[in-house]
Amino acid sequence: MPHPLSELEDQPNEWQTSMLKAPCADPAYCCFACFCAPCVVYMQRDEILGEEGKYKCCLGIFPCCQMDLPKIPCLCCEICCCIGLAASANRIFVMQRLQIKPDPCDQYIICCSNIMQCLAIFARCFCDDQTANCIENIADLIFCIVLACMNTQTNYEVKNNPTTGGTWPQVHQMK
Repeated sequence: MPHPLSELEDQPNEWQTSMLKAPCADPAYCCFACFCAPCVVYMQRDEILGEEGKYKCCLGIFPCCQMDLPKIPCLCCEICCCIGLAASANRIFVMQRLQIKPDPCDQYIICCSNIMQCLAIFARCFCDDQTANCIENIADLIFCIVLACMNTQTNYEVKNNPTTGGTWPQVHQMK
């Protein structure tokens, strides 16, 4: 299965702001996204699903579970157990709908966060507890910051993209 971003490489549009500049573009939302990430991801997905949208795990973008499920409690479980994938699914959905190509800098930032999580796992296996805890805390902090930047960028795009008029694209509009 190809990576979800590979099909977006040739899209005509670019992000209104990069993940790197998203905190300065909308600082209040970035703080909200940093300290209440599950709420932000839930609110974004709720907007995407709309009243008529059927819930699929990760919007069906990742091969988790492809069947229609009840939104409550499944969306809550998705956000609590896989918040990174849930936020990525929201972001990729917006990229698909608004024909936005991936920003290489954004991909490097996300990759750095993923590498830090892997290093934290290796540290837990091969280092003393104090070192492993320190590396794990750094990796978690980076993950939270990257997640907040990702959510802020996605929200900023929807609110400032001339084609959306400030409203979220919805699943049922795809038909």
